[in-house]
Amino acid sequence: MRQPDSITRRGFIVGAAGVAATAAISLEGCSDVSAQQKITEGVKAQFPHAQVEYLNVEPMQVLPHSDMNMLDSLDYLSETHRFSLPLGSLLYQSSDTKALVVAPGASSNALIRLGFVDFETGTLAPILDQALGVSEDYVIYDARASSTALAWVECNMVQGLWRVYAVLHSDGIGSEETKLPYLLDEGAGSYMPPQLAVHGTKVYWTVMPDPAGPASTSDSYLMAAELKGQKQGDKLESKIVYTSHGRMITTPLVSGDVLTLVPRVDTDLVYYQLTTIDVKTDAVQNIAILPPSVRVSDAVWLTDGFSFGIEGNYDYAKGLSLFGTYLQLGDGKYLYINKAPTSATMRMKSLTYVKSTKNVLGLDPKQGNVVVVDTPQDCIDYGDILAGVGSQNRLVLYTTVTPRIGQLRGECRVRVFDPY
Repeated sequence: MRQPDSITRRGFIVGAAGVAATAAISLEGCSDVSAQQKITEGVKAQFPHAQVEYLNVEPMQVLPHSDMNMLDSLDYLSETHRFSLPLGSLLYQSSDTKALVVAPGASSNALIRLGFVDFETGTLAPILDQALGVSEDYVIYDARASSTALAWVECNMVQGLWRVYAVLHSDGIGSEETKLPYLLDEGAGSYMPPQLAVHGTKVYWTVMPDPAGPASTSDSYLMAAELKGQKQGDKLESKIVYTSHGRMITTPLVSGDVLTLVPRVDTDLVYYQLTTIDVKTDAVQNIAILPPSVRVSDAVWLTDGFSFGIEGNYDYAKGLSLFGTYLQLGDGKYLYINKAPTSATMRMKSLTYVKSTKNVLGLDPKQGNVVVVDTPQDCIDYGDILAGVGSQNRLVLYTTVTPRIGQLRGECRVRVFDPY
């Protein structure tokens, strides 16, 4: 199995044929305007078929959500299902009917287990009770899924080793082949455990150097492998979809047929670019270059543009100077939610959902309305968490409910909402 350390610049050029390389742009002695122009022109030369813009946002382009009308969620949503899962469960919506559940394991050797929960019945069906490498002291580290593919990362935390596995399934239903997954990649501590994204039968994962390790100055990569049509035992080919000459800063996220990632711009100074890739062709479609050194916690492409969260304040970034979530409205305007971003946004019909301090907010910019989704009784102060990201047909929320009198433990409370 190929080690990430063996990926060379030459290997990237061969593996990503058709994606032009670009030289780093020197910005010394340039004004802000000319620097922006040079950066934008350089990125356009690298990706001639993509829509490229520099986010030079003025304050008057930003619309605060506090100016919108507050409405009851009952005007938009109906809670159709409610059920409980083991305390400490994490949910990742994989279809309109199922979510991948990363749940606590049964022993110290199996800290994490994977399963799928059915929204209609609340039944949690196990699919992997422990890491495949449990005998080598590996544990399940992270996982993502679509309705047809499941990918997960296993780590040996003591030795700093990791492996990426993937397998096909049928909307949460495993088979005998589930016990014989594909080993997509593996690596050592000089590279961080990969971040995952899954679309259909295609699995994406990152290969990024540990900033404190010996490979800290090496490139980062977005890798992909297609599981469709493969048979167990066949050699599964992987390829480099994107390279970043510096670390990428967010988990890649899929919305519809678009994957969003945030790599470095290939310049002498530190710039990041919100970037979308067509999952069918792996072609770069849209790029939005952030002001210098501005970092985002998450980014996802929605219908009219990017939605992204900024965790810090940047006085020089004009309209993007304050922490919070920003949503491109497609007309040069940005909707701004002044809450510390903790997760990516989700869209269902006309509403874009954002995690606030405790509640989840649904925002309808065209109608100027904000919907506050009430939290369950006795939930912790952190409140609800979005299980889905990007475009979805159902809103799935989960939270931790604290013990009531007579109960010994809390639980993970899941609620499913359908639009009117």
